[in-house]
Amino acid sequence: MLVKDKVAIVTGGSRGIGKVIAMTLLREGAKVSIWARTPEPLEKAAQEMRAEGGEVLAIRTDVSVSDWVNRSTQQVLDTWGRIDILVNNAGILPHTISAADPSKTNPFLDLTDERWAEEIATDLSGVFYCMRAAIKPMMEQRSGRIINIGSLAGFMGGYFTSPSYSAAKAGLMGMSMLAARWLGKYGININVVNPGPVLTEGAGFGPAQIEALGKTIPFRRGGSEKDFLATTQDIANAVLYLASDLSSFVSGSRINVFGGQAMG
Repeated sequence: MLVKDKVAIVTGGSRGIGKVIAMTLLREGAKVSIWARTPEPLEKAAQEMRAEGGEVLAIRTDVSVSDWVNRSTQQVLDTWGRIDILVNNAGILPHTISAADPSKTNPFLDLTDERWAEEIATDLSGVFYCMRAAIKPMMEQRSGRIINIGSLAGFMGGYFTSPSYSAAKAGLMGMSMLAARWLGKYGININVVNPGPVLTEGAGFGPAQIEALGKTIPFRRGGSEKDFLATTQDIANAVLYLASDLSSFVSGSRINVFGGQAMG
């Protein structure tokens, strides 16, 4: 029970990595509020989590809209009176790279203004809005953990991604380091977990991408043809470490869950 009785918010908590993060924190004793834009998967995820026996608050939220974020944060405070853990996981995945034949796609020429704005609004501005909303109660209680989900794309540009996604994730890391510098005196830890390629239902890797990725990731677990890809639980385990007292003196750091795809 590494986060027993802690109050956690997980954005994008209805599916994929976010859902597994929320379930992991719940099983380790936290009260968890999951945020997502789409009602049906949000409620379905909440029902699954409640079946585990924990306290779950599902809130429909678009993190790219600051008013929604502020209202949702207040709803968590009204329900549980505090916020101990914020996991900024909500994001729009890039869709500009062809899974069938990546060589036929130009991520710069094919990216529209609308797609650029949409990815930046959710993947970067949304993280800022959520951090800003949660920081005030954390400062008042003089404690808190903020874990921002970055990406290999922000660390080294990535492979099958978009300029807006890479820019947003790089910006997220810079913003996290600045926050760690300013907020440490209030007992708030801010860190980043950077996933590499992860096996999720939304990843959509085609055969050409899988073949290319297999040549860039040195670590192998053994047991499957895709054993070089991370699982959602790999990411959740890194988040759990940063959310718990095991990392009480860790702030301003990045945990790269790449399998050695990038080092340092």
